[in-house]
Amino acid sequence: MLRVAIVEDDRDFAMNLVNFLEEYEKEKNIQIRVRYFQDGEDIVENYHSDYDLILMDIQMRFMNGMEAAGRIREADNKVLIVFITNEAQFAIAGYEVRAFDFLVKPVSYETFTARMDRVLGQLRQTPEDYLLLPLSDGAQRVDIYRILYVESRGHTMEVHTPEGIVRTNLKMSDLEEQLRDKNFFRCHKGYLINLEAVEKLEGDHCVIEGENIPVSRRKKTELLDALTRVI
Repeated sequence: MLRVAIVEDDRDFAMNLVNFLEEYEKEKNIQIRVRYFQDGEDIVENYHSDYDLILMDIQMRFMNGMEAAGRIREADNKVLIVFITNEAQFAIAGYEVRAFDFLVKPVSYETFTARMDRVLGQLRQTPEDYLLLPLSDGAQRVDIYRILYVESRGHTMEVHTPEGIVRTNLKMSDLEEQLRDKNFFRCHKGYLINLEAVEKLEGDHCVIEGENIPVSRRKKTELLDALTRVI
C-alpha cells in the first residue's frame, strides 16, 4: 500500500490530485490510501510518520509548505516530499528540507504520472527500515533507528523515541523478531533496547537518554558482548 498525504489549501485542486491518484491506482494495480489536509499546520499538528509520500503546496494561508516540511523533517527523515507550486523559483528552497521533486501548476495527468513513477521507483529502492505499529485508533510508522527502547506495560508496548512514546498492542516477542537484525537486544523480560543508544552499562542497569533500563543478571555478559560488537 502507498500512503499519501495531500496538503493543499485549494480544495478543488486537491480533489483533482485525488482523482489523479485513483486513476494511477487502477493503471498500476496498486493500493493507495490518501489523506487530505487543508493547511501545513494541520498535518504538522500531531504528525505521525505513517506516510510514504506527501504532496505539499508551498503557498498556504497559515503555515506554508516549506515551514511545514521543516517541522515534518524533525520527526520523519524518510517520507518523500513533492512540492506543488505556482512558480518554479520556489522549488530551489525545497532542497533545504530534502524535497524529492516538484510539480508546477497547472499539473497535467501525464506530468503527474511521471512524478509518481519516480516516487515508486525510489520507494522500491529504499530498504524497509521502519515499523508500522498498530495503534488503538489506526497505525503509526516509526523509523527503526529512532527507537531508543521498548518497554512492556502489561498488554501494551511503549516504544520510546526522541519524539515521544508510541503505544502499541504488538507483543514484545513480535517486536523482538522484527528488530532482530537491527542491533536491538532483549536485556530484560520487559525491555528491548537499541544497542546504539546505550550510553553506559553499570551494575544492574544500562543508561539510555538518562533513563536507567534494568538488565537481568543472566543477560549482562551477553549484553556486554553485543555492545562490543556494535562499537
